[in-house]
Amino acid sequence: MLDEVANNITILLSNVESIGNNIVVDSKLVDILSIPKEKLYINSGKSKENYDYVENLLMDQVFKYGKFNMKPELYIVGENGLSYGTYSKNKYNLNSIKSEKWYKEIISADGKTVLINTYKDEKGIGPYKNILKMGRVIKDLITNETLGVLIIDISETMLYDRYSNLLDRGTYIYIVDSKGNIISSKDKRLIGKNYKNNVKGKNVNDKNIEIASNIDSYGWSIIQEIPSNIMSEVSNQIAQRTFYIIALISIPALIITYKISAWITKPILNMKDKMEEVMKGNLNANVDVDRDDEIGQLQNSFNTMVKQLDTSIKDIKKYEKQKRVAELSFLQAQINPHFLYNTLSGIRFLISMNKTDIAEDMIYRFTKLLRSILPKASEMITLEEEIENIKNYSELQKMRYPECFDISYEMDESIKDFKVPSFILQPIVENAILYSMEKENNKGKISLKCYKSAKGIRIVVEDNGVGMSKDKLENVLNKEASINRVGVINVHERIQLNYGLEYGLKVESIEGKGTKITFILPK
Repeated sequence: MLDEVANNITILLSNVESIGNNIVVDSKLVDILSIPKEKLYINSGKSKENYDYVENLLMDQVFKYGKFNMKPELYIVGENGLSYGTYSKNKYNLNSIKSEKWYKEIISADGKTVLINTYKDEKGIGPYKNILKMGRVIKDLITNETLGVLIIDISETMLYDRYSNLLDRGTYIYIVDSKGNIISSKDKRLIGKNYKNNVKGKNVNDKNIEIASNIDSYGWSIIQEIPSNIMSEVSNQIAQRTFYIIALISIPALIITYKISAWITKPILNMKDKMEEVMKGNLNANVDVDRDDEIGQLQNSFNTMVKQLDTSIKDIKKYEKQKRVAELSFLQAQINPHFLYNTLSGIRFLISMNKTDIAEDMIYRFTKLLRSILPKASEMITLEEEIENIKNYSELQKMRYPECFDISYEMDESIKDFKVPSFILQPIVENAILYSMEKENNKGKISLKCYKSAKGIRIVVEDNGVGMSKDKLENVLNKEASINRVGVINVHERIQLNYGLEYGLKVESIEGKGTKITFILPK
């Protein structure tokens, strides 16, 4: 049960993080926060229009994730003095928060999401007296200028609600951080205190049994303390129920032994057959209840058990699907800002060099590519469509780096309609272009081949670039060691989330000669 709570809390925090990812890349929000302070209120009508837009942007995110039982408060504080919020636009202002420790942590993170542990908010009302904060800076993707901060207040009760149903008959549950400080508890007075120094071993005469489960993504732990007397009661109940089950099985066995009656053996054998069906995965197997005796009760119990098992499996599948959707959304949200930033930086560079004709053509192709990929950012598209996207992308790069590389394409026509996650080739092709250009006196040659093998679909991207050292190659698919979070490791994870852990990327490289990346996909 604690593992399920840990998973639910991980999904909660991942969804809150996704809200932040969606907001900070909104182009109109960036434009509004870029308005100089002295020009903010020259046009009152425009000021109201901007306020309404940001308010709707924040509320849309709250409503979008409402189905996950989330009610976070969202606030934006701009460097130009603007402030917005779903609860109160005046809760935070730039002058009052600059001295706060959590604000300095957010600024220091330089665009990364920061999670601030639970603390008592003097301005909080009701469930928002004890809050966690999640925040990140909002930047201009072109100039990299810090325009403001996004602050997400999460009520501690959102954590408490996910384990409160387990609090029964003297049971205690605490969520603690990596230092052992309490983040969430039924007793709100303990929040912020150290678990070992203030709680552990001080309930029910030092005879508690402690169970723990980790929330690895955030370095937290869930600790449950169960009084030993309750565990003894549970053990006695299990022993008693075990005795009843043995008795229930033994009585029919004795009757069969003494009477060898078909009246007894037939329903038992029938139930045995149904059990075998259930073991093979048929959860629609039911026995006909045609008796009022112990066998009839057993038949009823069997049917109830199968029904509950079916419901539990469906619930688990539903949860796994929600978790998978949330993870895919998070990974895709990482790729888009990276791609947009690199392309827009290239256009800005061309304009600064007065190469406006090339920049204009680049903007045209960039717009064409966006029209193709943005509506399908989280969808599956055909391999043919994905190759067409890469062709558009490579043309953009050729404008940015003329005469620096060539790229060739080969595709088995029989697999052109095979479905793949949208935009999975772009990060790999981008790396191939960059690596091939890093090699001195070398014109990059990149090949992209798509074919069908006996084991599935294969896509191979190969370049003649600088290659990788043995140490770097060993860590290229290691999430902890990888320096390219929006590149190879991102694509590898998206493939595994869609198809399973047996699929993904295979990376081969020889330092000084080039790199070969193979996409391993199912049939």
